[in-house]
Amino acid sequence: MPVMETLFTTLLAAAALALAGPPPPAEDAAPSASDRVLSTSSSYVRMEPVSASVRAGAYMGGVLEVQFSLNIPDEALREHARASTLRLRDGYVTALTSYGGLGYRAGDVPDFVRITRLLQQSTDRTLGARGAEVLIRSMALHEP
Repeated sequence: MPVMETLFTTLLAAAALALAGPPPPAEDAAPSASDRVLSTSSSYVRMEPVSASVRAGAYMGGVLEVQFSLNIPDEALREHARASTLRLRDGYVTALTSYGGLGYRAGDVPDFVRITRLLQQSTDRTLGARGAEVLIRSMALHEP
């Protein structure tokens, strides 16, 4: 039995070392869709996608995801937006959740114009000034 115990201990140690090491470097990994540069303009500010649940009656009817960026020509406002990223995201999630809970009816196509308007209002309110334009890249409704 000591041989079996030694073998088991060796295998267990090897598994622990394999799991503890860093992953091997990716070789020429293609950038994901959200990592690709969409504009070389200095006024372009990429935002992380925002999602919120939508209701279908008394139940969750799916998840609405919006990918977008901001176009901010004014350098001072652009730096303010970059420094306020977390506050902007909070406002976007609140606006999208409000739309998903109150403005969306199950089975309808999401209202692109209304969602854009809600995100724009949230941007203006959070930054305290106009001058940052919301540019929707994609909108998807993932239903269960």
